[in-house]
Amino acid sequence: MKNKERQDLLAAIEPYPYNPVIASVVKFCFKNRYESITVIDKNYIIQFIDPPTEKFLGLQPGGGIGKNILELAPASDYQLAITTGTPVIGRVREVGEVKRVTSVYPLRTKGEIVGAIGRIVFHPLEELEKVHKEITRLKNEMHNLKQRQKTEYSSAYTFDSILGKSWLIRDTVATAKRISMLDADVLIEGESGTGKELFAHSIHSYRCNDKPFVKLNCPAIPFELAESQLFGYEKGAYTGANSSGKAGIFETANNGIVFLDEISSLPLSIQAKLLRVLQEREIQRLGSNKAVKVNFRFIAATNVDLRKLVEEGKFRHDLYYRVASASLHAPSLRERPEDIPLYLHSFLDNINKSFKTNIRGYTKEALDKLISYQWPGNVRQLIHILEQIAITAWDAREIALEHLPREILSPEDQETGFAHVFSAESRMPEKDEKNLILSVLERTKGNKRQAAILLNMSRVTLYKKMKLYNIITK
Repeated sequence: MKNKERQDLLAAIEPYPYNPVIASVVKFCFKNRYESITVIDKNYIIQFIDPPTEKFLGLQPGGGIGKNILELAPASDYQLAITTGTPVIGRVREVGEVKRVTSVYPLRTKGEIVGAIGRIVFHPLEELEKVHKEITRLKNEMHNLKQRQKTEYSSAYTFDSILGKSWLIRDTVATAKRISMLDADVLIEGESGTGKELFAHSIHSYRCNDKPFVKLNCPAIPFELAESQLFGYEKGAYTGANSSGKAGIFETANNGIVFLDEISSLPLSIQAKLLRVLQEREIQRLGSNKAVKVNFRFIAATNVDLRKLVEEGKFRHDLYYRVASASLHAPSLRERPEDIPLYLHSFLDNINKSFKTNIRGYTKEALDKLISYQWPGNVRQLIHILEQIAITAWDAREIALEHLPREILSPEDQETGFAHVFSAESRMPEKDEKNLILSVLERTKGNKRQAAILLNMSRVTLYKKMKLYNIITK
């Protein structure tokens, strides 16, 4: 090969667009024990071949230069690459009576093909297959982990999930939507069972549904673990800590929303640290002296009057004013009794499916009682009461006064005998009674204490009936 042609060939390698590493390998004769490099001219004559490739092809050191590559590897793709000008990548070819993964890249200078670069991966195909399977497995694990995290740290409800046609609930939803568009921290106040968490979920899904939504029920956190749950901890921070440390909810919710339910239950010592996190937007893990910046939006909920707690010295006044940048009041059910029929219709559909009942309506007298009741437990209590009613109205088509529990009825109603309860002395046919117990146990996933409450009987009575009907739970 003439010196000019050799220079053109090497010049074509320098700016090679497909893999710039090849140029470095060739120019500096880097010896890679796992991959080979061979350079040929347009006439298929070898101009460079590394020693491992010569050995692999059964050649003496330096014996490959000047030979025709098609004679040494007739099943290769050099001819296809030079003829078409298209790289042939990742083909399995027989080289030296063994199968290997090969690639061939055409080389051009001034638009003209002047040769090609060939690569052989020396790893046996079995090893490559193992590596491929392992990479695929790891990719699947990462995908599944991301999906679990997305499901775990995502909002489950939207504003469409909030039922009600009263002006009060519609006005509250409209206010919540306006708050959603702000960057301010939010305090949601309201009695137990009014759907404060529902509003928190909805605010998240309305503004940043693709970001994390991390919630924490403050009363459920043991005092000694509160700080680590909120702010995380480093390796060895305390006895029993995860050996690799753990991120707290603020780090987990980075760029998303942190929701603390019943914030009033946090001890004063934790309130002071929480205030600093909200002011500085940075956390410091237990056992670490390094502050980490985090970006999040904060939503808190409470069923008690925080202003009263501030006066009593049980809640920090500076934390209260911080979390109450934007306030939302979740109205009680007794403030909007006109929404009760809508709830009855919606919840009865779900209860019928769960309890396998067929209750389709209610008498006017029963509805009047449900509307006039004060509902101290709000919507949560209403759902529980309807589940109890489904038991007493097992084979009824509509809810009547006699199906309502005692707490709903007035003393006069109870005296007239309307307060029907399910008891050991009930005259329900045995077949229906057995099916009812089976349905309730299925509803409670075998929890006999909860089943007894719904059936309005003692656990001893429930056990006797289960034994009588040969009902066995896992």
